[in-house]
Amino acid sequence: MSETLVLEAQKREVTGKKVKTVRAEGFVPATVYQTGKESANVKVDYQTFKKAFAQVGYAQPVELHIGSDKRLAMIKDVHVDPARNVFVHAAFHAIRADRIVEAEVKIVIEGDVPAESKGNFLVRQHDTILVKGKPADLPEAMIVKADSLIEPGDSVTVADLEPVKNVEIVTEPEAQLAVVTEPTVIEEDEEEEEVVDAADVPADNGGDSEESSDSAE
Repeated sequence: MSETLVLEAQKREVTGKKVKTVRAEGFVPATVYQTGKESANVKVDYQTFKKAFAQVGYAQPVELHIGSDKRLAMIKDVHVDPARNVFVHAAFHAIRADRIVEAEVKIVIEGDVPAESKGNFLVRQHDTILVKGKPADLPEAMIVKADSLIEPGDSVTVADLEPVKNVEIVTEPEAQLAVVTEPTVIEEDEEEEEVVDAADVPADNGGDSEESSDSAE
């Protein structure tokens, strides 16, 4: 695990619908939850939070500074406005350094994928897995080798991940992480030859008409 990231936060008095003023000032409203204690309302600079979340995600703890109060915490939930693609709220869970916690850790497929050089595709089914361990032992990512991904149908599962000391994987071992598939060929239906009734063709194009019928008589 890399050095714990420090994240500065400020106490937040505004709650409810008025919290939109906090967002307008350039902050992400957040709540810090801790077992046995009342939750704390805080706000974090938007750009600072954005960079922190990109770095630690749900997998790594942060040292949350709220004035003189320092807490080890993990980001457990982030609400995003889908229309504007912006953060609107975050939830932190305060943790203890000596206690086991669960975290979502990203999966990294290491090395070139042999199947892709043959024109096949690699479909990712899971980008993260659930693990548990003490905060200091949590990895930034878990690694699986790509060299077994050769032919269509080849796959890697949770069981193929390289183990990390003092970290237990919670996700089922048989869960597929990625599978090789062939390119999909879309076949166009052959256009059926249109059958036209002679009665539907205008008379000047050789079709039947009452006039031509009369003249034939």
